[in-house]
Amino acid sequence: MQSLQSQVEQLIHENAPDFQIAQLIKRDIRSYFETLEETFSKSSGKDFLLKHTKKIDSIIELVYKTAVRAMFGNYMPLKNSIPVTLAALGSYGREQLCVYSDIDLMIVYEETSGYCTKELIEKMLYMFWDIGLKLGHRVHEVSELPEAARSDMTIKSAILEARFIEGSKSLWAGVENKITVIRKENPEKFILEKLEEQRKLHLKFPLTMEPNLKEGFGGFRDANLVFWIGKLLYNVPRIRELPADIIDEDDYRQFRMGLEFLFRIRSALHLVAGKKEDRLRLEYIPEVAELIGYDATHTAHMRFAKKCIESLRFVNLFAKIWLERLIGERLPNAYDEYLMFDSEDKSLSELIHILNQHATTPYKVHPKVLQSLLHSSRPDRLDEELYRSIGEIFEQDSAYSVLKSIFDARLLKYTIPPLKKVVDLPQFDGYHTYSVGTHSLQSLYHIENIKDPKLQEIYDSLSTDEKSLLKLVVFLHDAGKGRKRDHNLVGMPLFRLFATNLQLDGKLIDIGEILIQHHNLMSTTAQREDLYNEKVILQFASRLNTKLL
Repeated sequence: MQSLQSQVEQLIHENAPDFQIAQLIKRDIRSYFETLEETFSKSSGKDFLLKHTKKIDSIIELVYKTAVRAMFGNYMPLKNSIPVTLAALGSYGREQLCVYSDIDLMIVYEETSGYCTKELIEKMLYMFWDIGLKLGHRVHEVSELPEAARSDMTIKSAILEARFIEGSKSLWAGVENKITVIRKENPEKFILEKLEEQRKLHLKFPLTMEPNLKEGFGGFRDANLVFWIGKLLYNVPRIRELPADIIDEDDYRQFRMGLEFLFRIRSALHLVAGKKEDRLRLEYIPEVAELIGYDATHTAHMRFAKKCIESLRFVNLFAKIWLERLIGERLPNAYDEYLMFDSEDKSLSELIHILNQHATTPYKVHPKVLQSLLHSSRPDRLDEELYRSIGEIFEQDSAYSVLKSIFDARLLKYTIPPLKKVVDLPQFDGYHTYSVGTHSLQSLYHIENIKDPKLQEIYDSLSTDEKSLLKLVVFLHDAGKGRKRDHNLVGMPLFRLFATNLQLDGKLIDIGEILIQHHNLMSTTAQREDLYNEKVILQFASRLNTKLL
């Protein structure tokens, strides 16, 4: 079958009208999109995105050729002589274009009296419209590029990742020169604005069980930020080409595996939704999971969602570490609010001990501390020294800060064995918003930040050991999830074994077991029963055998 390019060139040779050529390309695009799901089944991840990007490149090249032939007829000048060049921006520029993502195109020209460059650009844009290719396009004279970048940091980041598609390579050399100017102009302002943008996006799109894969915590924006700043400071075309003292090879491998899985999810999500969709909504999970190769079972869907959450957290962790290495010396004040101490060459037990010492008030740890935690020396299994350090966590005023640091460094499964199976486990019950690990941390946070004065008064009346017990119970209350049996019953022996290893008092362990056994009863009674009904209160109290409970 004759290729699209050959057919278009034949029509151009025959001086066919633009509309006839546009209809041919439009039919090809429609046919191409109809086969995307089959293509995805054979080639997913970054490879699929690359193939899709190259297909769009080929269409844009054909439109350019058609428009140029229509303008010049039989008097075609050399391509380099026509002062127009076309460049891809955004995910399209990074060769990561998803199925229904915006196709961001930049057309750059140089005003020359001998060429009707604006008329040529208009012809191309009309033809893009005729073939049904939805573009987000920018048109700039080459001299305007620095000013355009100054006007908006989003435009600046887009121009930084511009990729040549078609047109004059001589003019493209001029564009690259302007990009060099843009790179070197006030990089500190760009970095600070991008960090603030990331902070706001994480607040808007936290890592819930319906994550935003593009702009949320651990999404593509986190990876893009490393690329943008790496491009700005080192002019490298991709993250892996940053200096070795910034990107550790083993860390990059884990990061890339997580990012590759997210690429697969996003492509499948677009195919399932039939539109641009960045949020992995619960209703899409079964079809998306099955499209990328998971079985059509609830268990398989849970494994898929868990791996998605794990991947997002890996991307975010390494992005944090690399961003600090990129900008730490240039903008040291950017990390003033983070807890920093000499964490190099320390064992995990030593690091936890230091974190405990600082836990009199809440804190967020510096990315260098996360890096030290991640690569800290530790035995294969918890030993007596580690158990002692872990036990001390729950005695601190801000145990949340210590455990959040351990959680962010991907060490919670190791440090708190009862949570090994549930750290990133999703909870599709219509009630919970977060995975088990995040929910457990949030529960601990609220125990340490009680808003109700009466509850605060009760909490303050507890002894130090009782407060530690309460924090431990709250943190482990869902440890038994993900099994076939009632998670309350599964959680009881998990709690007892861990609490025993922490050398808690036996009577407190008994109380902790009862609390875990009945924690669902507490929420059910509080949310579904009449708390002003004496009978309800007596029935609830009858399940507990001490005033303390």
